[in-house]
Amino acid sequence: MDVSEIEGQITFTYYNDLEAAARFYGEVMGFEPVIDVEFAKVYRVYGSTHVGIVDGNLGSIKASNDKPIMISFIVDDIESWHSYLKEKGVDVFQPPKEAAYLKMKTMLFRDPEGYVLEILEFLEEPY
Repeated sequence: MDVSEIEGQITFTYYNDLEAAARFYGEVMGFEPVIDVEFAKVYRVYGSTHVGIVDGNLGSIKASNDKPIMISFIVDDIESWHSYLKEKGVDVFQPPKEAAYLKMKTMLFRDPEGYVLEILEFLEEPY
């Protein structure tokens, strides 16, 4: 086993309303659709990083009201993303603010079924 052989990553989330999630990730977030089957869709975020959305009635995991994960997207210009999301009508419940624990700005919002999404901009490279 060699970790350098990993070719990519997909984070799957599960929905009661797959079409609303598909509109959000495709139209609002602007991610490229790369897989579209009856019960699941996968969107390329960047490179080999993906978000997958699954019909919670048909997938291997059921949709739940509890959403105990947060998906973070790293960007170079958080203010542009903030303006863009506001224009699209997304409720950003934490506008961009600098985090005290790491040199970065972060903002938080939710997708259509309540998963917390974070946009963050590193002000200094952490690694």
